Amino acid sequence: MESIITAATVLTMYFNAVNSNEANYMYNGDMEDGVVNKIEVYERNDRQQMEQKMEYCYAYDEQGRLQDKETLSWDEAKQQWTKSSRLTYKYYKNGYNVEMSYWNAEKQQYDLPTEVTLYRSQAPNLTTVKTYRMNETQDDMYLTSSMIVMEPLDSRLLAQK
Repeated sequence: MESIITAATVLTMYFNAVNSNEANYMYNGDMEDGVVNKIEVYERNDRQQMEQKMEYCYAYDEQGRLQDKETLSWDEAKQQWTKSSRLTYKYYKNGYNVEMSYWNAEKQQYDLPTEVTLYRSQAPNLTTVKTYRMNETQDDMYLTSSMIVMEPLDSRLLAQK
């Protein structure tokens, strides 16, 4: 499967955000050896001052693929970042899963995933995407969406016919 999230993908997303024309936001990235480890997001307030808004922290596996994306929110009262949510990426031979978990401040840990999206390669240029959500009793997940993504064929293959 061609579409995996690598350190280079995260770096590209960062540069796209920095170069966007969105004047109400400013981005500050922490990079090491060409890899984005953290992005801080600032928002312009009513007094035209920049205030801390969000922080994204990235972790990668030994192959350079995105493993975790953690979102923190700025707590103005405590003057510190507080954990909010985490996306966990799990890679398989024919695709990957993205799991969404929320921070439980009482337990000081992430809860079980509330949503899981499965990306599976079914054939060249054909991927299925299924999203499951945890039910209210937190004992089972149910399918919320299912789709097939077809990528365009390589134009060189079409020219050979």
